[in-house]
Amino acid sequence: MSNLHQRTMTEQVMARLRDMILSGELAPGSRLDQNELARRFGVSLVPLREALARLQSRGLVRIVPHRGVFVESLSVEELLDIYQVREALEELAARLAAPRLTVADLATLDRLKIEMEQTATIDDFDAFLDLHREFHFTIYRAAGRRHLVQLIAQLWDLSARYRRFQLYAFPERARASLFEIQAILDACHRRDPDALACMVRYKVHQTVVSLLDVMQREQTVASLVNGKRIEKQQALGSTGEDAGV
Repeated sequence: MSNLHQRTMTEQVMARLRDMILSGELAPGSRLDQNELARRFGVSLVPLREALARLQSRGLVRIVPHRGVFVESLSVEELLDIYQVREALEELAARLAAPRLTVADLATLDRLKIEMEQTATIDDFDAFLDLHREFHFTIYRAAGRRHLVQLIAQLWDLSARYRRFQLYAFPERARASLFEIQAILDACHRRDPDALACMVRYKVHQTVVSLLDVMQREQTVASLVNGKRIEKQQALGSTGEDAGV
């Protein structure tokens, strides 16, 4: 197998694994069966392991020596780390993009907003998320800063699981976000750098607020459940010791 073919195979496997992780098909925290994945993709373990190594560098999986490969779990710490950087970079990209938006860009944004409304109405979250991403990147690409857009794209990949988690935890969030989308769209049509930058940052921040709420509540519930389990085990242990005396 040539190096070029090997590289192409690795890229194909990486793209498929990335889609499976971001869509939630491979759940956060789950252990990946490399042999099963290799059979499923019809490849050897070599391109699969190279793809996994690349995904680890992007923060989507974690390779643990002698234990295996795991899909990275969702965490409050990672959420804040990703979204605080996103706030700053996307605010900058929006500010730079505002005066550079073309008539074609605005027409695309208008169309995407209408399509987002349609998918939100029927709770088609996968389509909504695809349109949502294209809406924002239509704006960011207008900034004309290739490296800035690449950094933002990488952060969006890292946060995709959080956005999906948010929509399934709060189905109404898709429809509620359309008000923010409309405000962003209005600022785009005015080509107003300050308003556009402010609204983009606000929208990213609102995502953090709602995600923190549900994640912290779930952590609280998990802690209570674990606490009850430990209490029960201790009680059972005490009963066993007393019975043996």
